[in-house]
Amino acid sequence: MRKKFEFNVKDHKIKVTNSWLHGAKLYVDGDFRDFDKSLSANGKVALLSANLGNFGILEIFPVAFFTVEIDAYLVFDNTKQHIFSSHKRLSLTEQRTA
Repeated sequence: MRKKFEFNVKDHKIKVTNSWLHGAKLYVDGDFRDFDKSLSANGKVALLSANLGNFGILEIFPVAFFTVEIDAYLVFDNTKQHIFSSHKRLSLTEQRTA
């Protein structure tokens, strides 16, 4: 089973793909940045990350029980901002700042 998530962060187009055989992969503006082949994910550890330059570090926290879902955070100057969730609704403030 393959699952794909796409969203924008500042000026960057982010794509996260996940499949049973190839694991999770992170793309930023079409460029492959990171991958993880862990068989389990609890959403408490960032398994994928990418440096977005002046915007900070993008961290992806996958959660896998019956299906795979993700939460994405942007970390800059010791602040962690929730910018995308495939399973939770973000507030309008969180949506606007991403």
